[in-house]
Amino acid sequence: MDLRQIENIIAIEREQSISKAAEKLFLTQSALNQQLLRLEKELGIQLFERRKHSMIPTFAGRIYLATAHQMVDMKRETYRIIQDITEENTGEIAVAYTPERGSLMFSYVYPVFRKRYPNVAFRIREARVKKMEQMLLQKEVTLACVTYADGIKNPELEYQDMEEELMVLGLPASHPLASLAGERSWETFPELDLRLLKDEGFTMISRETRIRDMIDRSFVRAGFAPKILFESTSTLTVVNMVKNQVSPAFFPQSYVDPEAPVVYFSVPPRQSWMRCVAYLKGAYLTRPEKYFIELVTKYTRGELKGMGDVTAKGPGYRTARPSKSL
Repeated sequence: MDLRQIENIIAIEREQSISKAAEKLFLTQSALNQQLLRLEKELGIQLFERRKHSMIPTFAGRIYLATAHQMVDMKRETYRIIQDITEENTGEIAVAYTPERGSLMFSYVYPVFRKRYPNVAFRIREARVKKMEQMLLQKEVTLACVTYADGIKNPELEYQDMEEELMVLGLPASHPLASLAGERSWETFPELDLRLLKDEGFTMISRETRIRDMIDRSFVRAGFAPKILFESTSTLTVVNMVKNQVSPAFFPQSYVDPEAPVVYFSVPPRQSWMRCVAYLKGAYLTRPEKYFIELVTKYTRGELKGMGDVTAKGPGYRTARPSKSL
């Protein structure tokens, strides 16, 4: 059985269905089923348990698939290295980023990247940070734009730091405590005792996100559980609820808008995270991948040529650097 057929068996595992895998592979269901039956006959053992609506690997199947994944990964990695050392400047970069901030970043980075490497394609996955780390470990992507806080990193990953970012508390400008912010709060982020908002309702980013862990720690330190009006997986939705004078909310500093009817605070002790690009520890990075990381870093720091006024580009751009007291 050649590697292409092995990849087909992996597709059955991934889709948990011969029909779905065949559709993804542009094969007939019958042809893919025959490949599996021939392999099982050759091995003398059943690799998948045929259930009514799914295909589940047997114990022997899991052993076979573990080796199959290693073979496919080795093939993919070998091709990447050969293409790089022969300077073919072709191939594919599999990258993951967040749906909002990441997609905006890519729209600025890709045109610059393409000028140097026009024949390199991208395979994009959008997800939250916790999910992206799993994608890296499972080798679904090569690079991921992630964050970490308090120096806590996955020991199986390498992190290239780009910029530290403060977690801010936004209050509607109509809020009774808004006057405590003073002038230019979007730049100074004065401290506010969170206990003053004990009776308030909050809009919260979902628990799928890393910043939610930081937010929850702030409420634990303040000694009360917040009244949550609703949760959203979209940071833009959370920010817009503050802009529309609905409720206070926490969000990353890069979503601060100096022209919005919002005042901004930090909550002691100030919490920040590091924005970075992550990849598997010990992984070989091609020249195009290294160049992509370089461009993403410049973008994040506001140094990418052609960006103009970063504060005018919309949500997801940094506006002011965190205080050195961080």
